[in-house]
Order: sequence, then structure tokens, then C-alpha cells
Amino acid sequence: MSGRRLIAYVHVAGAVYGPGDDVPPEVARRIGAHAWAPADGDQDDGGEQQLDDQGDGDQAPAPSEAPPRSGRGSGVEAWRKFAEQHDVEVPADATREDVIAACEAAGVIEPEV
Repeated sequence: MSGRRLIAYVHVAGAVYGPGDDVPPEVARRIGAHAWAPADGDQDDGGEQQLDDQGDGDQAPAPSEAPPRSGRGSGVEAWRKFAEQHDVEVPADATREDVIAACEAAGVIEPEV
């Protein structure tokens, strides 16, 4: 069990997990932070939305969430940071596609179909 509690039902690789379910660690790391209940001691923000540096409320993915594969926030640096957070080693000259492939090979993200 991951030690955390889901606040909603989520679908991961064809399986459904919900509040009160034991979520295996390999599945838990694929679930975004927004789906988990706050841990004891975490402060509630009172429902206030945090704004990013452009003030539009689009927040960067939590450390456990993979960056988007295209569009805003999908650059090589975002993917390098994500790979580093998950202990995936990539060469210094790796392209964004190389970093994504390394993360897929390490089982940190699912291959895109």
C-alpha cells in the first residue's frame, strides 16, 4: 500500500482505484497529486488557486506527474527535470524524445500509443 488515500476514483492501465483501496506503489506513482487526500500536517490553501508566473492559474505538474508530450511545458528541460526526479539517467546531449524514451524504458511513464 502507498500509505496515502485517494479522494476520488482513478483509472490506471485499465484498473480502477478509489478511496479506501490499497494502491500498489507502482500504480501510486502514476497517479497525480491532485487525486490524493492531503497528508496529516499538510496545510489546506482554503480553496485559493495558486497562480503561476504568468498569473493565469496554469500550474506546473507536481513532481510525480510527467510533463505534457507536446505544447506548453513539454520542452527538453521539463523532461530532464522529471527524469532526474525519478532517477532516470539520460545523456547530457539527449533530445526530448530521448528523455521520454528513457522514462518509458525505466517504467516511469507508459509508452504513448
